[in-house]
Amino acid sequence: MTANSRTTLTRMTARALACAVALTFTSQTGCKPKEEETVVPEPEPEPEAPVAEVEAPKRQYMDPPPPTDPRPVQFPEIQSFTTDNGLQVYVVENHEVPLVTAQLVIRAGTMDDEFLADMTASMLGEGTKKRKKAKIDEAIEQVGSSINTGANTHDTSMYARVLKRDLGLAVELMADQVQNAVFPADALEKLKEQQKTGLKAAKSDPGTLADTLFGMVAYPEGHPYGRPLPTDAQIDAITVDSVKKFYGTFYRSNNAYLILSGDITKAEAEPVVKKYLGKWKHLEGTAPTNPLNAFKADQYKHPSKLVVHLVDRPGSAQSEIRIGNLALARKHPDWEKFEIASAILGGGSTGRLFEDIREDKGLTYGIYSQIKPGQAPGTWRIWTKTKTKKTAEMLTAIFGHIGQIRDTQPSDEELTDAINEEVGSFPLGLETPQQIAGKVRNILTFGLPDDYYKVYRDEVLKVSKEDVQTMAGKYMLMVPHIVIVGTAKKVEPLIQEALPGAEVILYDTDLKRVGG
Repeated sequence: MTANSRTTLTRMTARALACAVALTFTSQTGCKPKEEETVVPEPEPEPEAPVAEVEAPKRQYMDPPPPTDPRPVQFPEIQSFTTDNGLQVYVVENHEVPLVTAQLVIRAGTMDDEFLADMTASMLGEGTKKRKKAKIDEAIEQVGSSINTGANTHDTSMYARVLKRDLGLAVELMADQVQNAVFPADALEKLKEQQKTGLKAAKSDPGTLADTLFGMVAYPEGHPYGRPLPTDAQIDAITVDSVKKFYGTFYRSNNAYLILSGDITKAEAEPVVKKYLGKWKHLEGTAPTNPLNAFKADQYKHPSKLVVHLVDRPGSAQSEIRIGNLALARKHPDWEKFEIASAILGGGSTGRLFEDIREDKGLTYGIYSQIKPGQAPGTWRIWTKTKTKKTAEMLTAIFGHIGQIRDTQPSDEELTDAINEEVGSFPLGLETPQQIAGKVRNILTFGLPDDYYKVYRDEVLKVSKEDVQTMAGKYMLMVPHIVIVGTAKKVEPLIQEALPGAEVILYDTDLKRVGG
């Protein structure tokens, strides 16, 4: 039998089986193909009368309840004592959970030396005369914690958070590092390579370029708040000896303070501190002069004419923009009033800049104003970014808002919302012992009154519409510093369109002037 024959037989068999099944369930005498049904069309329905459209009722939204009076906030009493070798210790009690945070702060930061401060802090954990790095790490990790050290502008801090029972171990390890660090050469070389890698990343980041150049043009040359980007040569020049010299100069008991916050009392803190930090060497004579003291009040100047500092970053699809000027030191009595003025203009998603330039005009994803604190005058600036082709429109809009807030008082609603936001959020920054310790550190860093945070909300509640307009006129200038990072050949004509007559100074991504 051929293959075709087998296929034919199979098909015949299948048809026979189908017929047998059909005979079982019907009275038909054979298996016939199903006949097509005749479909009789139904008569079309009579057209309905048109129904008048009824507008759906609008959803009703209830007004939110009015804000209640702010709840009382009790900023805790800060207890303190000073050891025989001059170390100041501050104790913040909070016994809700058995945890203690220790912050050891050295009064030396990048303003004292932008390279050595950071290198010294980073190398403290690389081993001591008593312990290898691995032993330090193992000891603190066994109690579920870590010791973190970093240099800030004004100081350097070492931080650990442990169970109360492990506080002695944490303080012992921190004390060992600040008293007995050895600074191995191989660790320094590794850090230097990391610094150079970070420098390359900084030069490719438009935000970093804009912020760095803004500081450079806002402050007098050489000022610690306005330093240029470092160079590879400056990083390579750092030696172990220079790190040790910085360490020996600043890391001394009477040039530091310790904040202990959490489940701890002054009586419990004293023996621990004296045991591990009581023999820390102190500075002989006076501490090194604060480098900010070298700059007199008349050196802090505002621009005399409109100048745009333009960083040429070819290929940029956006313009990174900073507009602002020198403002006031953190301890200045105008601080709280200016905070509210800046918040009304651009403190968040309810600020004028955000609601108009982002929400209505769609020129950016975010635009804000901020005050940068300092021991010397800090800066106020607006920061944002926009598509290159929208640069002129963005500049026009920003200057329009600066002029408006200078010329007219805010509405009652704007003032109330800004004050309520600041007063309402203030307690959220006092919920943990660490947060309170941070406030203590602000008091010590910026020379604020001891009762500053006890009366802070009262001062904010006093701010008036007249205060806001006065602060805007005083600290938001119509001839500010302007920094833009973008594709110069596309951006420069747009600058002239928005700010006719403004001088444009061109920079490369090393922030060096181009053509002089």
